Amino acid sequence: MGFGKKFKSLFIVDEEEDSDAQKKAEQDTRAASAKPTPSAPVTQPTQRQVQPQPQQSSESPKKTEDTRNYFQPEQPAKLSMKIGKGEQSTAKPQSEPTADAEPQSGNVKRQILKMISDVIDENNIPGTDYYELNKIIESPDFIKAIPDKNARTISAFYSLKAQDPKVTKQSILNSIDYYKDVVNKEYQNVLSSYNATVEAQVNAPRKEIEKLTAQKQELLDRIATIDKQVSVLQQEISDKTLELNNKKADYDASFDLVLKNLNEEKTELNNILQ
Repeated sequence: MGFGKKFKSLFIVDEEEDSDAQKKAEQDTRAASAKPTPSAPVTQPTQRQVQPQPQQSSESPKKTEDTRNYFQPEQPAKLSMKIGKGEQSTAKPQSEPTADAEPQSGNVKRQILKMISDVIDENNIPGTDYYELNKIIESPDFIKAIPDKNARTISAFYSLKAQDPKVTKQSILNSIDYYKDVVNKEYQNVLSSYNATVEAQVNAPRKEIEKLTAQKQELLDRIATIDKQVSVLQQEISDKTLELNNKKADYDASFDLVLKNLNEEKTELNNILQ
């Protein structure tokens, strides 16, 4: 799928999924431009004064500082712009993940599309370019008036060109390159946020686990050493107890013999001597 189709999906709404967003977008479209018909030229949206169209696609985005935290728990996205149904995507982060889990194929999320469309809005080039052309082409009223995409594109292009002679095919293509650069820079911000979040929520706890595991091993080694010392002491106690008991038994026997002899001598002398 080319970038043009991907970008277009930012401005297409599924009526069943977000009817409120569609009604709001249709009201914005009616306020910004006159309802076109196949025989009448399309009126340029009036919310922005027409200015000279930049010819270079390398113009820096207006946004100078990123404050988004992309990897916080998701909140419900209230759409201010039309976006399309989610579709399967096999895109993976371009930087090598530091988490153990294998990267999985992702799903296009409305909340992320909303964020990207907001970034494009914030960095919209003053004047007439692809942004304005796409808004007209994908206008629900214009689609009803001119169902054929090619005819609708040509009608919108020449209507804008009639109002701003600086609009050319090349200026439209250059502006697409500019918006691609804006989106790519925002994706780099996403990658930076991803890596920082992995570092804080995955790598830091892993390091703590490694530290605790090392401490546990030290304790296990210490316990093993203590167990060995206890075993040695128990053996020494057993040996000493046996040795001392044997010696005491010898003393008991010896003393008993002497006392026995003395008692016998006393009895004998008591009988002999009158």
